[in-house]
Amino acid sequence: MGVVTDLVEIRRLGASRSGENLDFRRYLAAHHHPIEPFQILAGEIARQVDCTACANCCRYSVVTVTRAEIETIARSLNLPPDEVTRTHTAPDPDAPAMRVLKSTPNGCIFLRGNLCTVYGARPKACRDFPHIALGTHSLGGRISSLCRWAPLCPIVYNALEGYKRLVGYHPAADGEGCSTGES
Repeated sequence: MGVVTDLVEIRRLGASRSGENLDFRRYLAAHHHPIEPFQILAGEIARQVDCTACANCCRYSVVTVTRAEIETIARSLNLPPDEVTRTHTAPDPDAPAMRVLKSTPNGCIFLRGNLCTVYGARPKACRDFPHIALGTHSLGGRISSLCRWAPLCPIVYNALEGYKRLVGYHPAADGEGCSTGES
């Protein structure tokens, strides 16, 4: 099966499978499948997806930044760190001692079209998205967090669908519970 990259189709399919993805998360919790095959599959899919054709991660993520990341961004913009803090970040609503990159109606303050204007200096959270790298226990280790991204990210959507096939998951026809095809 080919990789789906059309963003309208990803949104439609990802949203229509939200209940199925909830059942799949429960299935994975009950059956204890390792995450590494998912991460390998997601890495293969990531090599087939042009993220600059999407940039939804930049439109919908809240990115916490450290002081060191602010300083790196400031150097790339040739601005003082305090100015970058004041003009490009805001207090994190969940942790007021922390800072997050500001957003505009179009997404991250640094997003222009589908490109990051501070790409070489982007924060670790941005560099690591969609957090599926083999050997990490980041977002890829929390399928529930990934399922929220299924309607937005072609990598996540395709990796989840591929992982369902890989582990032999079959959604129940009535939407209640899940079936593995095992007797």
